[in-house]
Amino acid sequence: MPKGELQDPAEPLRIFKKSSLNGRVTVFLGKRDFLDYLTHVDPIDGVVLVDPECVKDSKKIYVQVLGAFRYGREDLDIIGLSFRKDLFSATIQAYPPVVEQQKPLTPLQEKLLGVLGPNAYPFFFEIPPNTPSSVTLQQSPGEDGKPCGVDYQLKTHLAESLDDKPEKLTTVRMALRKLTYAPSDERVPPPSAEINKNGIKLDASLGKEKYYHGESVAVHISIDNASNKTIKKIKLNIVQKTMVTLHVLCEEEQEIKVPDLNSQEGFPIRAGQTGFAKTYHLMPLLENNRDKRGIALDGKLKHEDTNLACSTKMSNCLQKENAGIIVSYKVVIKLVLGFGSNDVILELPFTLTHPMPDSPSTRTNSYRSSVADDPIIPSEDIIDDDLVFQEFNRAPIAEPESFKDPIPGENNDK
Repeated sequence: MPKGELQDPAEPLRIFKKSSLNGRVTVFLGKRDFLDYLTHVDPIDGVVLVDPECVKDSKKIYVQVLGAFRYGREDLDIIGLSFRKDLFSATIQAYPPVVEQQKPLTPLQEKLLGVLGPNAYPFFFEIPPNTPSSVTLQQSPGEDGKPCGVDYQLKTHLAESLDDKPEKLTTVRMALRKLTYAPSDERVPPPSAEINKNGIKLDASLGKEKYYHGESVAVHISIDNASNKTIKKIKLNIVQKTMVTLHVLCEEEQEIKVPDLNSQEGFPIRAGQTGFAKTYHLMPLLENNRDKRGIALDGKLKHEDTNLACSTKMSNCLQKENAGIIVSYKVVIKLVLGFGSNDVILELPFTLTHPMPDSPSTRTNSYRSSVADDPIIPSEDIIDDDLVFQEFNRAPIAEPESFKDPIPGENNDK
């Protein structure tokens, strides 16, 4: 997709808008999900609208993209321990513009600047592909605080210099997600394996190597029992493996619950019985695993559902120790022989991911529509018939009249 390409002009383009507490700084983005294609990452392009009264006293407008790994509770920071490691940081000065930082305007920025007027300033970031994707470790139901994981945010604030402490009333923070889409490779054969243990031969294969969220994983099973033992039943599970690579190497495997399936049809398989063959279908979904603490999810935005984390695709430029959290999946097949006998176990790895977007519309708004940090209040304004502004209000608080949202083009001097 060409840099900055807009979606089909027949469809209104959804613009994400978020204002500071005093309403004098507003950030506009065309999307919140940015895709990593392993060779490059979607650029982050947007516009910040500022009340001119805010920049009269030599104030500057800074825009930052921050990526970090959180692996502990924030309230423990008070004892001098830091449980957040910065992974990526980039800053530009949006106003007054710095010649060295200026980039050609994208089509989205040209449209926004034409609508918002002279008090709007563009910003543009390119995230390198050697940064980890957004991953969140699920908390227990009712657990408070921010979850562990890798997260990204866009921060806009006013200050006289970058080293000055940002003013809370003129600071805007927007959560972003960096998602990896596995490239299509038809040359990868379906996973398969076999084991012959004490006369019991188990042959297993998957329908394909890569599965998309919402798809059933097809598991083809073939069993020949030439032993003198009875195979009482079969167990099939999908296991998610997470490896935390930053602060301390930690690996954990969790079984993913799948809808009940009639897996015991044809069992037991008695001694000397051969020729058993059957295909099972397992569907890994988050909705069946919301009570499992520590399971890895795609980076989560408030008030938006997400899904199980995609398999981590390691590119040549992403080192393992900088990946944050590495996620992988496998199907585990177990033949249960009963008391006194060792079970027969076979494992088949596979990739779980999103489909690669293949249209400008999908690439612009991402595979899963993003929402912002705060409750959504749909805007009724459609400007130029192809821009729809989606406004995100913070939780209701008592605000002075001077803190109300400024209207573009209107004189807001008090």
